[in-house]
Amino acid sequence: MINAKIFRDLSGKIIGFTVENHGESVVCAAVSMLVLNTVNGIGLFTEDTFDFDCDENDGGYLTFSLTEPSSRTDSIGILLDTMFLGLMCAKEEYPDEIEIIEIRV
Repeated sequence: MINAKIFRDLSGKIIGFTVENHGESVVCAAVSMLVLNTVNGIGLFTEDTFDFDCDENDGGYLTFSLTEPSSRTDSIGILLDTMFLGLMCAKEEYPDEIEIIEIRV
């Protein structure tokens, strides 16, 4: 099962996420593409700074966090919210394959 943790600030804005336990199913491939595309889009189309790490071994994981969450721009908000929408749609279609946990920090 894919485990996604979405980190939100106290106002509810996404400031980071972690996705773990990627497998080799179509759903795993879709989730991987979704989160990687989001990170790539943030890197190319925004000036926000972030930390990013990923590893394909042992089920794989990807982690992303804004370096300065308080200076989060609207552009990054749109990209992160769109990624979250994609994850929620995938969970709706494949509820046994994706777990999404939202954490306020």
